[in-house]
Amino acid sequence: MVAGAKSDALIEDFQNAIDEAMNGMPFKGWLDKNDVYHPGFLDSFDAIVKKHGWDYNGGRNWRARVIYETNLKSAYSAGRYKQMNEPAVLRAFPYWEYVHGLERVPVTARPEHVGWDGLILLASDPWWETYYPPNGWKCGCGVRPVSKSKMRRLGKTEPDKAPTIQMEKRQDPATGEMINYPKGVDMGWGYRPGRTWADGMIPTELQRPLTRQMEFPGLDNLTPIKDLAVPFKSNVLEAGKSDEEYMEAFLKPFGAEIGKPKLFRDRAGQVLVMSDDLFRDRTGKSKISKRNRAVYLGQLAETIRDPDEIWINWVWHEKQKKWLLDRKYVRHDPKSGAAVIFEWMGQLWSGLTGFPAKSNQLEKRRTGALLYRREK
Repeated sequence: MVAGAKSDALIEDFQNAIDEAMNGMPFKGWLDKNDVYHPGFLDSFDAIVKKHGWDYNGGRNWRARVIYETNLKSAYSAGRYKQMNEPAVLRAFPYWEYVHGLERVPVTARPEHVGWDGLILLASDPWWETYYPPNGWKCGCGVRPVSKSKMRRLGKTEPDKAPTIQMEKRQDPATGEMINYPKGVDMGWGYRPGRTWADGMIPTELQRPLTRQMEFPGLDNLTPIKDLAVPFKSNVLEAGKSDEEYMEAFLKPFGAEIGKPKLFRDRAGQVLVMSDDLFRDRTGKSKISKRNRAVYLGQLAETIRDPDEIWINWVWHEKQKKWLLDRKYVRHDPKSGAAVIFEWMGQLWSGLTGFPAKSNQLEKRRTGALLYRREK
């Protein structure tokens, strides 16, 4: 996750840089004994910032280190999470212990994290859904697997009772909205990095498209989307309206207007810029009538706000000769049998509407990493 990045293209470039970092690239470049310079992540950071003209907050070294350490720490946490959930490991170590400062003890410790130190719970305890570390920026907390005999040596005959998850009102820094958020967790860290690895937009297979088996082995037997769907509240719009009227119909549910964009955080936690620029070409000319989709823009907005599913994948772009991040919002209407898809790839979006759900077109698009699914 690149905090403050508003462009998928920017994130795509950082993904490639992080990929190199995971393969051993140090934070700073270095000279070998032959005076040959080997670039580090900081060099990649400077090149990406220059390319995109990114106006980031904070100092150069601080911002670059936050991105570098956050992604590597999340990668380590995800790998460890996967290891500890192997069936053989769980049989031997059915409990997890929260360890404050497992990697390093911070100068100023968070009181909640200190209070959880030594807490032993079943690996399956729902508490880990919220508090599996890291739980914030530069958080050094970790988890240690514990066997039954180890727990007894620690003076406990039974696992501890999970602390109550206390929620507090906080302002979402991206959207400005007041939301409920777990106390003791920095904004953006209220999830398990191992289980929701794709939420960080850094799939384990970085240079080729995801398949259902890579992240979620059980997705070959997906619940039919019609079993999750609810009818649209939005109606198909009247034909014959002006382009501006159709734009306003799409933007209104997000609190945006023509010339006044708004940030919207979707059900998977991703922030999108909702703007009339979505419907204009590079010259600013409207392209809203393309493929006769204008009358469905109300339902397209509802698909983004309240999707049945959100998928993410890497797609090879033949013209650009690089992988692009592809994000799909899928919605099925059980009344009409129609399906609506909002697809965002690179700097382009496309909307598909109207085809019957029994068509395999919808199922073909349910690939990659599943970020969100409506509860049954």
